[in-house]
Amino acid sequence: MISVVIVNWNSGPLLESCVQSLLRNASGSKITIVDNASTDSSLHCTEPLKDRIRVIRNSWNLGFAAASNIGWRAEEGDQILFLNPDAECLPGSMDRLVHTLDSDKQVWAAAGQLVSPSGQPQTRYLRAFPSVGRAAAEMLLIEKIWPSNPWSPPNRPSESTSPRDVDQPAAACLMVTRTALDGIGGFDEDFSPAWFEDVDLCRRIRNQGGRIRYEPRAKFLHHGGHSLTQMSLQEFLEIFHRNQILYFSKHHGIRAAARVRRLIVAGLLLRSGLSLAIPPAPGKSRKAAAAAYWKAAGSISKLSGSKQ
Repeated sequence: MISVVIVNWNSGPLLESCVQSLLRNASGSKITIVDNASTDSSLHCTEPLKDRIRVIRNSWNLGFAAASNIGWRAEEGDQILFLNPDAECLPGSMDRLVHTLDSDKQVWAAAGQLVSPSGQPQTRYLRAFPSVGRAAAEMLLIEKIWPSNPWSPPNRPSESTSPRDVDQPAAACLMVTRTALDGIGGFDEDFSPAWFEDVDLCRRIRNQGGRIRYEPRAKFLHHGGHSLTQMSLQEFLEIFHRNQILYFSKHHGIRAAARVRRLIVAGLLLRSGLSLAIPPAPGKSRKAAAAAYWKAAGSISKLSGSKQ
């Protein structure tokens, strides 16, 4: 049995598109929606489908990791697909992921290819595990001026067309065996409300000898960026980088986490200055962006690198 877990938080009409795509193209799967206290009308689409999907309503926003754990533990499927509400299952894709897991028991998780509404592969969601060098290249904008630097793994679009083992595909579309989830305890809920919980999950799968397979023939339409519209730039920066530091503390130690924290602060201050010098995106305030980076840098500088 295949279970699908969708964590919803004010996803609007995207949730209905996601659910309908599953009903069309993965009709044999069991669908569970875990709602993190949405205040919009996104759950209205589930009312006529009560006999086909399960809805679990949380009283408050527990975050992605905790909601995902509630979802997979409430289901009985041997394989669980974690799917974002801003993604849609395309024909044949579910079967491809199932086959990937069934054909090799050393593969504990499988990810499909995320494609934009224009049909372009979203290769940025396939990444190597984080390193201090990669953090430096990203935060100090080395990647921008020296794309071939030795710390950043090259982004080869051609690799997105071939099945292969990968480090950390995004949990926007990630199928994991129940055996793997039971063995590692699911998502770490300290990564809250979102970001880096999927990186940590993949790291723990690999640490225990499991493989993660990318299957580009399993295609999922991905709108992307919905969560970012629900919060301010400063809020996103503080949450994202706090969880980034927590990841390094957990997997690389306190000293590495402290180095990354200093790199993050330096990078945010650099971006604050650049925001005043570079014309902003349409509709964005130059001063507001600079202030968001500056305030986030101040907040991050106070973190210790351990559990926040």
